[in-house]
Amino acid sequence: MPTKFIDEENSSNKPRRRPSPSTSMDSFQKLRTSDPVEGPSAPSHLEISDQDPSRNYHSASRSASSPLLRVLIPTTPRGFLLLFLTLLLFLVTLFPYAKNRYNDEAAHPDSPSDFHTKHDLGPHKKAHVFVKPGNVKNKHKDVAAADAPDEVVSDEIEGSGIATGSESHPAGVPPMNGLAYLAPAEFRDVRLARPNESVLLTGGLGFIGSHVVDLLLHRGFKVTILDDESNGHNHNKFCREMVPNDITVVGDLPKFPTGEEGEDEEVMYFTHVIHLAAAISVAESMNDPDKYERINYGGSQKVLDWVRGYNSHVSSLLQSKKNKQQKSRQPPTLVRKIVAASSAAIYGDPDPALLPLREPTPYGGLSPYADTKYRMEGLMRNFVDSQNADNKKQDDGFVPAASATALRFFNVYGPRQDPKNPYSGVISLFLEMASNNKNITILGDGLMTRDFVYVKDVARAVTMALLQEKDEKEPASFSVYNVCTGTSITINTLAEQVKQSMGSSSDIVHLDPREGDIRDSRCNPGGAVKGMGFVAAVSQEEGLEKTAGWFREVNGSRLLMEGRGDGIPRRRLEESFYPELI
Repeated sequence: MPTKFIDEENSSNKPRRRPSPSTSMDSFQKLRTSDPVEGPSAPSHLEISDQDPSRNYHSASRSASSPLLRVLIPTTPRGFLLLFLTLLLFLVTLFPYAKNRYNDEAAHPDSPSDFHTKHDLGPHKKAHVFVKPGNVKNKHKDVAAADAPDEVVSDEIEGSGIATGSESHPAGVPPMNGLAYLAPAEFRDVRLARPNESVLLTGGLGFIGSHVVDLLLHRGFKVTILDDESNGHNHNKFCREMVPNDITVVGDLPKFPTGEEGEDEEVMYFTHVIHLAAAISVAESMNDPDKYERINYGGSQKVLDWVRGYNSHVSSLLQSKKNKQQKSRQPPTLVRKIVAASSAAIYGDPDPALLPLREPTPYGGLSPYADTKYRMEGLMRNFVDSQNADNKKQDDGFVPAASATALRFFNVYGPRQDPKNPYSGVISLFLEMASNNKNITILGDGLMTRDFVYVKDVARAVTMALLQEKDEKEPASFSVYNVCTGTSITINTLAEQVKQSMGSSSDIVHLDPREGDIRDSRCNPGGAVKGMGFVAAVSQEEGLEKTAGWFREVNGSRLLMEGRGDGIPRRRLEESFYPELI
């Protein structure tokens, strides 16, 4: 915009004269390059009217010596418009980021007053999440995954994907601990951990156990794994591990705490116990029933006895500290709940009139495996009854009783199920055959039906059952639930689905049926829905696609390790093929 000049004779009454271009440029150049003009000798045609601040502003901006100011300060309507549009674009770009940070309390609503809080993700890993103040009613608000965001923004988080190399979740919610990013459906109805909540998990290195570990760590629980490494090697560096320890050996179970200040580091406190350690094959149990009696029945008895002894010991410590008014670094905690894995095998080969199977269906097991699982449920029922009976007899020294839940898993499948194990599930075996274009072999005519439930749904069911709580003074309770989807398919249909998912040229071949196999299995999930609010989130078709994707990734990793594949980053390869390196 050219420099404006003021008529010195009568600027208010006479119209302004626009000087010629040459005169304007000469005057403007003089204003920029000459020394400041002062006093009465100043040329009258360069005097700026004091009555128009806007002219002073524009003149000052032109006379500013800094090029940066001349760029940043708009001097024309077009400049003001450009600045406005730039700011608007910046705000539009920033809005989704700010919205995700603001809504993060759905995944981490455990800060009662702090707007900004840090969560520990392990060594050198801090996730900074924002919690909207005023919405959190209390420090331990339960969280439904339906309220969780599709994405939570965080910083300083190293690593991605699942700790043991299964599926990655680019839109998943970052964990409180560990490396497992989980989709909201994968932790639906599972609350965050409260202070000092700690879980003892037997069989935590196995197929199902490792997914339970991921979920517990994600929600902030401390986890101790006890495992003899016979059925799994899914080590997790964010857990405390007691390996190789055997549940059938009393000395391999955790030591009771002493409550002393300088207590041995090996002594641990627990609030919950998950018992998944077991011998797991129907076929093997037919040939080696003693093994199943020793582990599934005898080992379960030792775990329950340990819980009983632990609670009795800790109750004495608490009473002693109360009497002596002592305080320790961590107050002793009682085990409030134990959840154990049972099996749908206890239903045997039921009469079609009993389908879909409900929990009151009579026992019909056909193998030592089924028998030991059913009798384990009896041990859990007696465990609860005996605690309640003892507390009724005592006038003082009340020991809070631990409740117990047995979960009857139907056909569990998903990532980390080892296809090399001859006793592995049928889906992993079919995937292995299809990936190598070998015949998919079916024992029998393939018209048998099964209810397949995805492993992450099973992990969620275990954790939801674990967190069902009662008042400390209430009697303990025992419950049993089916864990299933309520939908079944034939094995022939499954084989065709696997071929299609893997793009395989395998043929489907039928062999003689195996003794003891069940003809039809279909589950009624109503008990778990009513009793603990569990509904499977993943359909069989969706779960198969997830499992096939994981299988292709791991199989590709194996080929790359052997020099027969490409395109997979080395670190991701090691995580998926060798999870124990993590």
